[in-house]
Amino acid sequence: MRIPLQLAVIFAICVAGEVLHRVVGVPLPGNIIGMVLLLLLLCTKVIKPEHISGVSSFFLKYLALFFLPPSIAIMTVGDDILSKWPLLLFLCIAFTLVTIAMGGWATQFLIRKQEYRENLVLRAERLARRAAQNKTEGGKL
Repeated sequence: MRIPLQLAVIFAICVAGEVLHRVVGVPLPGNIIGMVLLLLLLCTKVIKPEHISGVSSFFLKYLALFFLPPSIAIMTVGDDILSKWPLLLFLCIAFTLVTIAMGGWATQFLIRKQEYRENLVLRAERLARRAAQNKTEGGKL
């Protein structure tokens, strides 16, 4: 797909997210809804990664540029932020710990799931070997 068409697809998904937010009243920001829609479309293969790869690589290449407006906005309300620094520090530490805990839990869950699958495969192989061994021993009698 050409770049303008890729950009149109991305913007259409973003606009769909905004419409869902404003018209339907979904309590999430429109840009977040748009990202979830894009994820769903990519997972269901309605949109293939190749269809938006040109624009996506451009956005990723200049990602730091997109953080300038929010950074400047934070600087303009610096006094308000400084007055609430203990709460912000607590929230940063709390959410960091929650993120670490959830990451560890998810990793352990996936490792256990993988080990369970490997054990199932090993059991199936053992049963197949026993069945083959019993079959050959049964034929010799």
